[in-house]
Amino acid sequence: MNSPKKSLIAIALLSTSGVVFADEDYGYTTESGIKITPLLEAFLEYNDNVGRYSASENPESSNGLIVKPGIMFESDRNGNEYQIAYQLASGTYFDSDDDDFLDHAFTTNNFIQVSQRSGFGINYTYLKSHEARGTGILAGDQLTTVATEPVKYSLHNANITHVYGSEDSTGRIESNIRYENKTYDNYRDLTVPGFVALSTKYKDYGELAGALAFYYQVFPATELLLEIDLADRQYKLGNPTSGQSQNNLDSYYLVGAKWDITGKTTGKLRLGLQDKDYEDEAREDFSGFSWDLDLVWEPLTHSTISVSAAQVAIDPDQGNNYINQTSFGAGWKHFWLERVYSDIALNLINDDYSLSSRKDDLLQTSFYVGYEFRADTEITVGWRYEDNDSSMITNQYSQNVWYLGTNLIF
Repeated sequence: MNSPKKSLIAIALLSTSGVVFADEDYGYTTESGIKITPLLEAFLEYNDNVGRYSASENPESSNGLIVKPGIMFESDRNGNEYQIAYQLASGTYFDSDDDDFLDHAFTTNNFIQVSQRSGFGINYTYLKSHEARGTGILAGDQLTTVATEPVKYSLHNANITHVYGSEDSTGRIESNIRYENKTYDNYRDLTVPGFVALSTKYKDYGELAGALAFYYQVFPATELLLEIDLADRQYKLGNPTSGQSQNNLDSYYLVGAKWDITGKTTGKLRLGLQDKDYEDEAREDFSGFSWDLDLVWEPLTHSTISVSAAQVAIDPDQGNNYINQTSFGAGWKHFWLERVYSDIALNLINDDYSLSSRKDDLLQTSFYVGYEFRADTEITVGWRYEDNDSSMITNQYSQNVWYLGTNLIF
């Protein structure tokens, strides 16, 4: 049985993409009780279509070196948990300088225990990151072929989660408030005729959001949930062509379940209504069914299967009308020997652009084999594949990446 403190921590501490967290057995602990864990990932890869060009162009192939050093600080003082991590990501493509990047990721996840049944998770993330050529705002041959570097952006995300009641309680309430700000750093003022509206400054936004969820335990391993989530996104500029505002309020009204069956199967299913209400009355609002699923199954101690799926209306990177997005992902990691494992993954994403004939079907798959020299050192060799089947011919592409990598935790 989990203690209330550990249950609350598991609920309140939110993971952050782009930052690798180390196992609790690694790192160095100072006399003052601060644990320091250095991290390092490195990959040598060959990419046969770095810019994600369609078949009508000449795809650029290149070898590349991706290096991700990082460090994490942790402290447990008087039952409160504090964690700070930083990771640098450097990408160098030997035959395609236009795709080089240098990213920074800083995150702090903290949990403050107020009582046996109440606690706060206080988290903040800062990303100085990029969108690879051929994705996001500059997707498509018309833009990729003239791009001289990836799209760069800065993102701040802060959130506070309050939990009342442990996972062992019959009822539990979670409330959350969060703020996100995204600002693009380059391609802010495109002057090429026809591309002005794709200037990145029109996608800068600030978003204030909050959520309230109630969990009720109906079986020892199963909870029912009711959740309301509201997100008010305000863009700094409107559509440069029509003048219409892109501002919108996203509202979710969800019911579902969360389960943890004997440590073998964990999952969460939510379904309900999404309402995307645009501030500009001339814009078409969205109201419809929305759902998401996350499932992890461990049939054996050395084998893990994960499944995720969702249906949601999202803001597009290109254009100003919402996208109906349906996604499915699955992965299987299996240790064939004590130190040898394989990992296979598949992702399918269907984007249906409203008020447009554009549809994108993105297939992503990967397979790699890993060997653990020690518990803190491994080497991997693998392959990644992307295929985007779009109704816009210039947005169609396929890409293969073969790589050799290592992951070290000191």
